[in-house]
Amino acid sequence: MRAEEPNRIVIRDVSIVDATGREPEGRGDVLVEDGRIRAVGSPRRLAADVASIDGAGTTLLPGLTDAHVHFALVGTKGDHGSDGWIMHVLQVSRFIEDALQEGFTTVRDAGGLEPAWATAVTSGALRGPRLLPAGSPLSQTGGHADMRLPYEAQHHVHSVPGLVAGFEIVDGVDDVLRAAREQLRRGATQIKLMASGGVISPTDPLDSLQLSVAEIAAAVQVARSWGTYVMAHCHTTPSVEMALDAGVRSIEHGSMLEPATAARVAAEGAFIVPTLQTMESFIAHPDRMGLAPEKLALLGEFTQQAYRSIEVARDAGVKLASGSDVVGPWQGRRGEELMYKARVLGAHQAIISATRVNAELFMLDDEIGTIEAGKRADLVLVKGQPLEDIELMADPDNVVTVLQGGSVVKDREGRLA
Repeated sequence: MRAEEPNRIVIRDVSIVDATGREPEGRGDVLVEDGRIRAVGSPRRLAADVASIDGAGTTLLPGLTDAHVHFALVGTKGDHGSDGWIMHVLQVSRFIEDALQEGFTTVRDAGGLEPAWATAVTSGALRGPRLLPAGSPLSQTGGHADMRLPYEAQHHVHSVPGLVAGFEIVDGVDDVLRAAREQLRRGATQIKLMASGGVISPTDPLDSLQLSVAEIAAAVQVARSWGTYVMAHCHTTPSVEMALDAGVRSIEHGSMLEPATAARVAAEGAFIVPTLQTMESFIAHPDRMGLAPEKLALLGEFTQQAYRSIEVARDAGVKLASGSDVVGPWQGRRGEELMYKARVLGAHQAIISATRVNAELFMLDDEIGTIEAGKRADLVLVKGQPLEDIELMADPDNVVTVLQGGSVVKDREGRLA
C-alpha cells in the first residue's frame, strides 16, 4: 500500500459476488483492514470514519485468477520471440503489468517464465499479479515443447537462469527426476510437462502420447516431495488417463474428454483447466499465426469439441478451473475466457472457476478466491452486473478498481475518497 493510503478502507454500497457458491444477496459494504477482508455487511453498517470506495453501479468480485498463462511466449509463433532479450524483457514486463490492471491478482504460468520474475513482483520491483511460475516445461524428444524444426539439432532458445526458462527435453526417468528438481531449485511453484500433442503444432501429432507413465510419475514424485504438484498438457482422453495413472493433479486443456474418463477425474479429485480463449482468438484472427486453411478448419472443429468436453466434465462433477493460454505479442483481454466458459457453465460458475476453483487448484484457497472475512483483500470492481452480462468481463476498461492485498493498484474513475 502506498504511504499516503489508509490501512482501512470500506467499499460501500456495492453488488457483491463472493464466489463461495451461494447465490448473491445484493448490495453491501466490505471492510478492508491491514490487507485483509475484515467484514462483509449490510450497506452503511460498517465503519463510517474510514476511507471509502464508492461501489455505486459496480459489482465486487474476488481478485481474478488465470491458471494457464504464458507471459514469456511473446513471439508470433508462440515462442520466446526473436527480437533480442531487451525487447523480450520489456514485453514480458508489460504483459505482467497489464494482467494486474485487467483485474488478475494471481496467475499461474504454464511454462516458459523464469521464476525470477515472481521474485521481481514480490520484491516490488515490478507491479503485477502474484506469479506462480512453472519454469521450463518438460517434454520428450519430439514432444509438444520440442520446438526444433526437423533439420535442427539444437533449439535456438536455452534457459538463462534469472531471465528465461527455455523448454527442457527429457527422456527417461532419471532425466525427468533431474529436470523436475532443477525447476524447483530455481523457484518453480509447480512442474509442467507435456503428455499429448498439440492442435496446431508443426511436428507432434495431436493424438500422440508423450512421456511414459513412469516418466510422468517421476515428476509427480519430485513435486510431492516439495509439497506441490504436476500440471500436464493433455488434450486427448488417453493422455488424460495416462496422467491420472501417474498421479497428476492438474489436467491442462482436456479438450477431447469422454464421460468415463471425466468420472474418473472427478473421483480422483483432479482438476481440468479448459483453455478456450487462445483457440477463439486464433479463429478470429487466423493471420496472427499464419494458419493454413486446413489447420484453421481443424482448429474450428477442435474448438467445438473443447466446448463439448466442458459439458462432459461439468456433468461428471469435475472441478473445472479457468485458464486463457493466450500466447504471442497479442496477450491481453484475459477476461474473455470467462465469457467463453459462460456459454457452457453460465456466468456465475464461470466467475467461480476463475476465482474459488483456481484458488483451490493453487492450494491457496485459505488466502484468496472468495470474499470472506479473513481472506486476503484481492478485490475487483467491475462496471455493471456481470452476472447479467458476462461480456462485461471481456473489456478491461470495465475493470474500474483493483485492490491487491488491500492496496489500491487501479482506480480508473477516482472512486477512492
